[in-house]
Amino acid sequence: MKKSLPLLYGLLMAPVFLFAQSTDKAGPKTVEDVYLQSSVEVQVVRSLVNEQGRSEKIKALDFIAKMVETGKVNDKSVDVIVLLDQLGGEGTTSEIRQNGRVINDYPEVRRQAAELLGQIGGDKAREVLLNMAIKDPEPMVISEAVYSLGLIGGGDQSARVESVITNLVKSQDAIRPDSNFAFAAVSSLEMLGKKNNGRVSQEVFAALIKIQNGNYITPVRKKAESVLAAFTKY
Repeated sequence: MKKSLPLLYGLLMAPVFLFAQSTDKAGPKTVEDVYLQSSVEVQVVRSLVNEQGRSEKIKALDFIAKMVETGKVNDKSVDVIVLLDQLGGEGTTSEIRQNGRVINDYPEVRRQAAELLGQIGGDKAREVLLNMAIKDPEPMVISEAVYSLGLIGGGDQSARVESVITNLVKSQDAIRPDSNFAFAAVSSLEMLGKKNNGRVSQEVFAALIKIQNGNYITPVRKKAESVLAAFTKY
């Protein structure tokens, strides 16, 4: 059963230089190599992703979601992660402009991409999510990316993941407190802490205290309080 973030608001792309590690002597595979080896399903999804309209990109996400649910996609599915990376940058890292206006700013597309990356997991998905969390301007997208990072866990990047999330808490709290983001951040830090048997950085405690005492709705502040208390029992 998939797990997604509670409380969230219910292509002409630049080349993506993501490489899949090869086990043969030919060296690393390029995106073009991966393309040629992709299944027909993935090629259909790629065609939808490369269309300019929002509806086509939503169809691509629906297609990927079904592939995830049926086990056709996992953390080794580099071709699909590349496509989710593209979808996660619609209107941010990849802009299409018309008369000076960005016409491919699709926050919901980016949010769904972040959700699917969290379900797929793995190091490559984590790296895409970290970039999304840092670069995306929309709180709902950042919230989903942060929650998905908690689902995946930090692995050998635990310190970096914690740093990104706690820095986001600081900046969001200072600019415009967002209860949805705060809930996602607390939940993610809780999951990261459990995966590390309670070993987290001092910045995590500071972020939880900031949310506990911040201008957020009561359930969010209570959640931060309970997570903070749980960490003291490890």
